[in-house]
Amino acid sequence: MNPEPTPARISNFLKSNDLEFRSHYWNDPKARSAFKAFILDIHGLDFTTWEQAGYWDARYQPFSFFKDGEVIANVCIYAMDAIISGSNTTLLQISGVGTSEAYRRNGLSRELTERGIESVAKSREGIFLFADEEAIPYYQKCGFTALQEYLEIFYAIPTDPIRGALKQNISQSVDLDKIFNYASNRAPISEIFSVLNAELFMFHALYFLQDHIYEIPELKCLVCYKRTGNSLDIFDILGEQIPEFDTLYPYIARETDHTVKFHFHTDKMGLKNTEKVLLEEHHAFTRGNFPISNPIFPYTSRA
Repeated sequence: MNPEPTPARISNFLKSNDLEFRSHYWNDPKARSAFKAFILDIHGLDFTTWEQAGYWDARYQPFSFFKDGEVIANVCIYAMDAIISGSNTTLLQISGVGTSEAYRRNGLSRELTERGIESVAKSREGIFLFADEEAIPYYQKCGFTALQEYLEIFYAIPTDPIRGALKQNISQSVDLDKIFNYASNRAPISEIFSVLNAELFMFHALYFLQDHIYEIPELKCLVCYKRTGNSLDIFDILGEQIPEFDTLYPYIARETDHTVKFHFHTDKMGLKNTEKVLLEEHHAFTRGNFPISNPIFPYTSRA
């Protein structure tokens, strides 16, 4: 087993293996392709769709070690426009963390994390990430602490449905452009905690929500939702105004609905009888003071 990496040992390892540190290299096509290949190999995620659709976000910045033109270790930091308690702020989310197998256990990810945070520390008010189960001990060693995360649940009341929710087809450019326009001109989903990066929303639209985006023209909004059995998950609502739930729900209601789960704070929706429940499937971590306690991280804030 390798000894615990120290700054001197990491420095010697970088020199002896001729590793090159690079950041802010999106304008270099070869380096960007090397990054995409690394993320596909480590995380099984191909960024090509997001890139070719034109939504690649320059605020999603890599901090990488290269070896012979290939990325062998990486940390990404996403500078995110946010609303916390009604005020504009910037949050930093760490993601895209990994090291190629031959270079692991040498402190490279930790070194990149520190370099990345140091480079953007003055521009943020909070740092957070979501960790896989096996990565929890690592982030604890890096000074991150667990933060409980919640959902809001509302027990549905039988409602007469209204037709008018139109499913969007992201394979059609007219719908994709419409979705991006909504994302670019949206009001905050919540004054308690919102994230406003349009390009990040498009990442979710292309990869995770492609079958769950509906426009309600009468309300001038998009609703991202999915129904599983008697449970309705509402992931996001985009519009220049956020409709109250009683106005919105008839357009997406079914008589069989029992619970509605909101993946964001519902302070703008006129609901009085929601319950807050602990979300255990994600492991949220923060470092230093985070500007909100017991948050509901908006679903489409996850990088």
